Amino acid sequence: MSWCPPLDLVYAFWWGSRRATRPKTLSICRVRKILALRLFEEEGKRWQKCVKDLNLELLCVSQFTLYHRLKGNKPDFSAAMKGEEAQQLYNHFLERLNESYDSSKIKDGKFGAYMQVHIENDGPVTINLESPDQKQGNEEVDK
Repeated sequence: MSWCPPLDLVYAFWWGSRRATRPKTLSICRVRKILALRLFEEEGKRWQKCVKDLNLELLCVSQFTLYHRLKGNKPDFSAAMKGEEAQQLYNHFLERLNESYDSSKIKDGKFGAYMQVHIENDGPVTINLESPDQKQGNEEVDK
């Protein structure tokens, strides 16, 4: 088996996150999905192994700038959830992640701080994991 780097999670909440589903359900769904996503290969076959299978480390970074739109030549971050509310949801997400996985494998930075994060992107894959709609039940989350 080849060496696998840690999985880097760049995480943001948008104003619709609080409307789409209850925060508790939101965190449970995202944690379950992140730990179960088959993103890694096995014996040359893609998409076979998940974080749990490979006992990988997770680096979680909050980044509100993911939810922006351009207004002319300037970024507009009004779609991003406001700081205090986003921090509460992010902390709840980290708590759920620590309850569901080996907490010694989970790393995170300081919420809202200016950080220099060095990430090595090994491959052309970026996964956007959006909140499930209120209409979807939890059964839709793991599909």
